[in-house]
Amino acid sequence: MKCPSCGAAASGNFCASCGNPLNAKKCPSCGAAVPPGSRFCTGCGNTLSGGGGAKNRVAQSSTPGGNTNLAWWVAGALMVVVLIALGYPVLTRGNGPAGGGAAPPGMGGATGGVGAVDLTTMPLEEQGTVLFNRVMGSSSSGDTADVEFFLPKALIIYEQLAPTDPDGLYHYALLYQVGGDFEAALAKAEEGLAQIPDYLLLLAVAAEASVGLGDLAGARELYSHFLDVYDAEMGLLRPGYEHHQNIFTVYRDEAQAFLSSG
Repeated sequence: MKCPSCGAAASGNFCASCGNPLNAKKCPSCGAAVPPGSRFCTGCGNTLSGGGGAKNRVAQSSTPGGNTNLAWWVAGALMVVVLIALGYPVLTRGNGPAGGGAAPPGMGGATGGVGAVDLTTMPLEEQGTVLFNRVMGSSSSGDTADVEFFLPKALIIYEQLAPTDPDGLYHYALLYQVGGDFEAALAKAEEGLAQIPDYLLLLAVAAEASVGLGDLAGARELYSHFLDVYDAEMGLLRPGYEHHQNIFTVYRDEAQAFLSSG
């Protein structure tokens, strides 16, 4: 098959010449590549299908006064704190981690394709890890162009991986949250919470997504539950907890701040 972006012969999920997804559709507004089934464009934020995207719902459901600012404070500014606390390297397009060093294998600059190693040579799980780390690192450094380029790729791989474990669903939800699709982020978090209702990471991301959707009552319930089970959960060391030790106190402080705000 030919790459729809550059015309080069290609196979797999991404073009080895330009790095663009081979099975993505394009936004009718800005032309950015977006994963199949997306509700919104990661480039311009416009809705791709009927019913209105999360971005529009947030604007429509904003509450008066301080609650509106609180919603965006939790859903926006604290997301950066969360990403930094997760410990992902700060990446910039084509420059690798800040302060020197090489970019993750197969992750060259957005304008220069996938780099020296083709992602399609990696197992699907490794592709997901590399892309997830790239998106999170770029988001934490505020590199929106890098996020715009790599997020659709990451979502395509996660769609194929279809994780069902709570930690995998937490990562999936975070990707949607970085893209501003709070409805999808909440859905992935709730999928995991149906298995383990007290899973702290999913409770926190579900609360943030609820705030992003303007559901402050739902966020309050989730944050309250998070704090109620926090001590007991921290003693359980559930699968996935060991990889995110730096984030739990950030989420705890976030929950306390939200609940004390009234």
